[in-house]
Amino acid sequence: MTILLEDITKAYGGRNVLEHVNLSIEWGNCYGIVGPFGVGKTTILNIFMGTEQPDSGRVSRMGDYKYPTLRSAYVSQAGNLNPKKNAIWNVHKAYRKIGKAQAAQELMHLFTEEECNVPVGELCEAKQRWVEIVCACMVPADFFVMDEPFRGMDETMRRQALSYMLEARGSRPLLIATREEAELAEIPGIRVYHI
Repeated sequence: MTILLEDITKAYGGRNVLEHVNLSIEWGNCYGIVGPFGVGKTTILNIFMGTEQPDSGRVSRMGDYKYPTLRSAYVSQAGNLNPKKNAIWNVHKAYRKIGKAQAAQELMHLFTEEECNVPVGELCEAKQRWVEIVCACMVPADFFVMDEPFRGMDETMRRQALSYMLEARGSRPLLIATREEAELAEIPGIRVYHI
């Protein structure tokens, strides 16, 4: 299956954020959406997921797929954690069909037991992003969409997070928006779009 974004244009307040953008997202591949702050990376992700509509252009699906809608596992740029609750609670809340024991087991790929049990607001920014990534990877989805997932991480932490994400996604498409193309260098076969 392929999702096509064709001739996408989007404006806010009379200013074009995206102009005639074309992307082709195919099953099994990884994609980087790279550009500086404010160029429309988040907007193109939202249009891809269907949470925002373009002013012109279209999003279409090519190939055979049995479900009428597609679901994305999403790490937002802003974050969606409850800072007063611990990582286990946040992961369990992201997908209630898993128990807290399974949430803890998933978190232990990246965290110590102690880090799993403190309020996430007490964790550094990088580890809060780790919690966001685990939350997204636990949700059943057709696509993985990550908006600035590595913010605040050093190289070692980024590699750990990336390894976890790649294993969790299996063969499903992965889209990562970032300002730094170097963050994507270790992803095999990634296709990079500059906007």
